Amino acid sequence: MARRSSERPTYGFTVAPVVDAVPAARRQVVSLAQDLGLPMSDQTLETVELLAGEVIANAVLYTGAPCGVAVTRADERLRVEVTDADASLPSAVEAGPNDESGRGLLLVNALADAWGTQPESPGKTTWFEITSEASTNGLGNDSAEAPPSPHAGEPAVRRTECPGHMVSPANSRSSFVPGTAGKQHQAA
Repeated sequence: MARRSSERPTYGFTVAPVVDAVPAARRQVVSLAQDLGLPMSDQTLETVELLAGEVIANAVLYTGAPCGVAVTRADERLRVEVTDADASLPSAVEAGPNDESGRGLLLVNALADAWGTQPESPGKTTWFEITSEASTNGLGNDSAEAPPSPHAGEPAVRRTECPGHMVSPANSRSSFVPGTAGKQHQAA
């Protein structure tokens, strides 16, 4: 899993490789986010739950393998990372009005303060960050620069950027062994 710092409280858990595990996992992300003590409104927590569900669902759907989830506080930002066994980097697709899927990364792009991907061995980590209400100072999500990421040097995708098309992984059945850091929790 991604690098951790002892200065940043982190909670982690593993999600089973079934779509039915996603609702409990996204609720667990919200619970862990609340445990980190960042001031977040109910609306912001609903956004965190939505985005976590989208990123976790992508990991489970496109790999068919367990994924690791880490919830981290970095200063006044909440960071959610989902590590899966597929090395293909995600990108947004052009979903039609009747399509039942294909909008997850568009939502992440529109609602997260920053998001991106980081290659891992094996696979990748897809992450997003949400700024707590206490640090927005009336600026909302439209500030010109993203606050520093806890993983300096990683590329961040801002809300105004959105890559091309989702690549459906062909060889995504490799095993996943999540790293451990912080407290470990098991998703239902």
